[in-house]
Amino acid sequence: MSNSQEKRASRVAQAKGYRLEKIGKGPHHGRFSLVKISERARVSSGIPGDEFSFSLDEAEAWLAKSK
Repeated sequence: MSNSQEKRASRVAQAKGYRLEKIGKGPHHGRFSLVKISERARVSSGIPGDEFSFSLDEAEAWLAKSK
C-alpha cells in the first residue's frame, strides 16, 4: 500500500459520493472504511469478521463496482 494508492482511492471515493477513512486502532489498524457522505453511514464490506472495514485493495475493488 502506497501513499499514492491511498490518495487515488480517496479521489475515486470522493467522486462517487463516499469518503475513505483510515481506521487507526485495534485489530483493524491499517484498514479503511467507506462512508456514504449524503447518509453519513458506513458501507458494509461483506467480508466476514470485517463488516465495515476494507483493505485498500478491497476498497478500490468495491468502488470500481459501485455506480
